[in-house]
Amino acid sequence: MNYIVKDTISFLVKTFPKIYSSLYLEDLKKFATQLRALVFIKNYGVISMTDLCSKLNIEKGSLTSMVDDLTDKKYVTRKRDLVDRRKYLIDITEEGDKIATDFMDKLSDGLGEKLSKLTEEDRKKYLEAINTLQYILNKEEFR
Repeated sequence: MNYIVKDTISFLVKTFPKIYSSLYLEDLKKFATQLRALVFIKNYGVISMTDLCSKLNIEKGSLTSMVDDLTDKKYVTRKRDLVDRRKYLIDITEEGDKIATDFMDKLSDGLGEKLSKLTEEDRKKYLEAINTLQYILNKEEFR
């Protein structure tokens, strides 16, 4: 059975790339959003459903489904907020942390490789640009 699935996917990729893409586009979007959520929670810690929804810029219903899926996979936990029992807090598990860390390591490796190809002067300009952007985005007008 496994070889039939692999052969079918291989056939679709080679013969009908647009059909293949359309079949998996929704799954890819879902996975990318879940990965963004895991990375966000890893970097910023426990977060309410409302805040996570805002940070990821997705609908609350979509977030609920995604958190249900991540909880089933044991990548996050969902607990009631002890201060406001109407809210739920999302925290990353050890398994979710590993996935987020692996992804961030791959991003870091890729960026490091690209930056290593720049001259020292260009790396300084890049860093200055990042620092300037961070400064501007941290201003009250952008919050």
